[in-house]
Amino acid sequence: MTTVIRAAETKDVQVMKSFLGQANVSTKGLEEQIDHFVVMEDANGSILGTLGIQRIEQDGLLRSLVISKGADKTNILDMFRQILMLARDKELKRLYLATNKIVSIEFFALMGFTRQNIEDVPQHIKLAEHVVETLHMDETVIMEFVI
Repeated sequence: MTTVIRAAETKDVQVMKSFLGQANVSTKGLEEQIDHFVVMEDANGSILGTLGIQRIEQDGLLRSLVISKGADKTNILDMFRQILMLARDKELKRLYLATNKIVSIEFFALMGFTRQNIEDVPQHIKLAEHVVETLHMDETVIMEFVI
């Protein structure tokens, strides 16, 4: 199956909201930061995956990683390459993520992210709504990638 990974555009907002909503993922701030997202779509233009960055000052928080069941999982790596290029283009200094999924931690470590002690995470990242919510879960890890 042919897939395309590209920068999201304003015309994608409603379809992305529907796609993310089906996965019970928040779409808060999507419209304002649509230019900080990438989408993976099939040959028909149907969305197969999304990945975004919530910009917080000069840093970013990875958000909205959703991959449909029918998507080729090998394309996830390509999505991350695209999001890293986008982060560089947006002149971000660091990317952060918060997760409690062991498989995700291993994957992100392979991508170059390093685990951070919560004390070492900048205050503006610690106070982000997504991070605050995730820290209430057991075994949450915050990881950083220096761009």
